[in-house]
Amino acid sequence: MVSAVNLYVASYDGNITSLSLSQTGNGQYVLSTLSSLKSETPDPSWLEKSGNLVFLASENIQGPNGTVITYKTSDTGILAQVQKPQTTPGGSSVSTYDVGSDGALSSLQTFFYNTPPGPIPQQDKSHPHQVILDPTNKFFAVPDLGADLIRVFSIDESNRLTEQKPFSLPGGTGPRHGAFLQLGENTSQKTYFFLISELANTVASYAVSPADKSLDFTPISSGNVLNQAPPKGLASAELIISPDKKFVYTSARNAPILSIPNPSGQNNDMVPSDTLQVWKIDPNSGALSFEQLAPAGGRNPRHFSLNKNGTLAAVALQDDQRVVIFERSADSGKLGQLLVSTQVVGKLTSVIWD
Repeated sequence: MVSAVNLYVASYDGNITSLSLSQTGNGQYVLSTLSSLKSETPDPSWLEKSGNLVFLASENIQGPNGTVITYKTSDTGILAQVQKPQTTPGGSSVSTYDVGSDGALSSLQTFFYNTPPGPIPQQDKSHPHQVILDPTNKFFAVPDLGADLIRVFSIDESNRLTEQKPFSLPGGTGPRHGAFLQLGENTSQKTYFFLISELANTVASYAVSPADKSLDFTPISSGNVLNQAPPKGLASAELIISPDKKFVYTSARNAPILSIPNPSGQNNDMVPSDTLQVWKIDPNSGALSFEQLAPAGGRNPRHFSLNKNGTLAAVALQDDQRVVIFERSADSGKLGQLLVSTQVVGKLTSVIWD
């Protein structure tokens, strides 16, 4: 039996939906909607939680500038907006903000890029896709999907950023998301970086070390996200590390190569499903080995996340407008049966746990 826990879901239609996951007396899972608010920002695409604050980044697909906004959480699951949306200047940039004690954001720095187009049509310009803090809290790594770079920024004592030498990837890689992992203690401590690339559809691991005010990335392993030749149109999406630091989880879109019973439960037919992938981390070398190809619960798993103790996975299915919950084995790391799902209005872009 698990205590009720809240989840937050963003969608391109502008809704931020709060869900509650609970169990009945006989152990059955229930996923219900608590509230839904209309964001003042166009095309919400990413949610990040810190303490009692939820930060929302929005793309504004039809406009030149994106936006960021802060909400405060509550026990009821209802989010309270902290301030008016703050504008982020364009998609080919990296911006930093100061977070006030009340959660209000104020702009600090912005870095602009005019990178020449890459070899793939999606690389018409620089496209920084994620900002990742390293374990020392001294560097940010930014996968730039359009420029085939991992941009690196050092952080000084006043939280000002200085851009350092980037790490270059082969043309057409399209790095999307990544995560750092630090293992060991003192002199035996090792830092690894895991990267999923949307265009090359690869999952790679690197050894990371400081190098001349920047970070040095040494390749360790790389494999196709599906552990097989990628079908046409495949687009890799998300990458996260399990709370026990033993496994990497990834998702791939536009390749529904598996089938599952209809999650709606309205009939007994089988429906196509994209996939999630499980990779085991070698703690000594940082190499990844493929462990499982699991159904995502439907189409276009743009984003997914694990709960705090790593026993459950929530998946946001963009095309099916559905959130699904899978069980996860803490021992094997493998994803198990689909426990519960619910329809959420809009093309879903992000789902996080409270």
